[in-house]
Amino acid sequence: MMSGRQALGEIDRAVDEARARVAAVEARVESAEQQLQAQRRGQLEDYKALARLRVGLLADGALLTHLDESEKQVAGFLAQRETALTLLKEQIQFAESALRNLESERNEQAARVDAAVQTVDAADARTQARLAGDDAYKARLERATEAERKAAHAAEKADRSEAEREEKGVSYRSDPLFMYLWKRRYGQPDYRAWGPLRWLDGKVARLIGFADAGANYARLNEIPERLREHATALATAAESELAALKALDEAARIEDGIPALDTEIVEEQAALEAIDQRVAQARSDLQGLEVRKAFYGAGQDEYNAKALELLTSELQRDDLMELRREALVTPFPEDDLIVARLLEREDERHRLEGALETLRESLVQARQRLDEVESLRTDFKRNSYDRADSQFGNEAMIAMMLGQFLNGVMDRRNLWRVMQEQQRYRPERSDPGFGSGSFGRGTVWGGALGNARPRGDIFGGLGRGSAGRSGGGGKRGGSSGGFRTGGGF
Repeated sequence: MMSGRQALGEIDRAVDEARARVAAVEARVESAEQQLQAQRRGQLEDYKALARLRVGLLADGALLTHLDESEKQVAGFLAQRETALTLLKEQIQFAESALRNLESERNEQAARVDAAVQTVDAADARTQARLAGDDAYKARLERATEAERKAAHAAEKADRSEAEREEKGVSYRSDPLFMYLWKRRYGQPDYRAWGPLRWLDGKVARLIGFADAGANYARLNEIPERLREHATALATAAESELAALKALDEAARIEDGIPALDTEIVEEQAALEAIDQRVAQARSDLQGLEVRKAFYGAGQDEYNAKALELLTSELQRDDLMELRREALVTPFPEDDLIVARLLEREDERHRLEGALETLRESLVQARQRLDEVESLRTDFKRNSYDRADSQFGNEAMIAMMLGQFLNGVMDRRNLWRVMQEQQRYRPERSDPGFGSGSFGRGTVWGGALGNARPRGDIFGGLGRGSAGRSGGGGKRGGSSGGFRTGGGF
């Protein structure tokens, strides 16, 4: 078994690993970007060297002067970029440190919430033990349980009777002559008709045997109504008995000073939620800085864009292309060496651009995975899975699934489903299904967070009734003992 805190620790390690992967890809992107910039600047240097050589032959220094000026501008842009990137990295380090401090503060506050919950749990357990030995309380509990059982049985019987009315009433409702007389209230004190029509109605009634059929249909409709009225009255009585039992539970908790402890839970939980809001804001701030850094990693920052634009425009100048073409036809070996170096740089530049594109795609995927695992951690905390009484059934599976998630083998939805399936809460010392809590309509036990989490069927203590109210109680079927019709109808 793995505790909720241990599982959160595994998720934290997964977040750290995802961050490390992002940082590693970012470093590779930055290195490739620097190599690409170096190749472009190298090309510019080669053209300058070629220009110097040609200056001696052509006596034209204007091109060389222009290239020197362009190189200085590119160097200035890159220096500004380095300064801005260094400042951004420092801001990210500061934001990461602030977030770690908040996470530590949250862990301490979560421990205080757990301590407050456990204090209430222990107090509830003592109160329940006292009530379990109280004869008057047990008598009240038995009355509430019996009233609940009767109400459930009556509701089930009324349901069956109503279903029988629908089923057996079909033959009556589908007979047009019978329904004609039924709707005219034939045979009832309020039946009204003038002479010839009354004679015809009587003839039809004798023909279809309406006297017996009408009496049967009346009983078929009347019995479910009376059973439902009876079930409603019993349900009201059961609610009254449950309210009286719940009042005893609440009074016992007040007598033992537990509501004051509940207030402490509320206060500690409110403090935890306030820290969670600060954590969320700090994480949002950090993500904003990381998005800005991602632009640098992708080479889309303003400084790199200016340097790239200048270099690209310079390397595509017509006079540089003419200089290169002239060098190819000269008999001087110095020209040939520089041109060969230019060609090698072009090949290397194309290779670096392809590798950089692949690295940038990898960086996008790594950042997406980091965002998802951080979102998973947020959901984990929001669902209180890190509470002290939270457990996960298979420690090895949780670690394996997180690893598969980081490697892209499993998506976030399936990982969360596995986490939910593995998560359980340890049974408390107190029983949330004690007394009035056993009727499936909330519980006063468990303090301010008593109903704040799902609970399995871990009850079995004093007060578990045999009949529930959620679906009428028990499996339907068999004989209802109600009205049966026969014959043609």
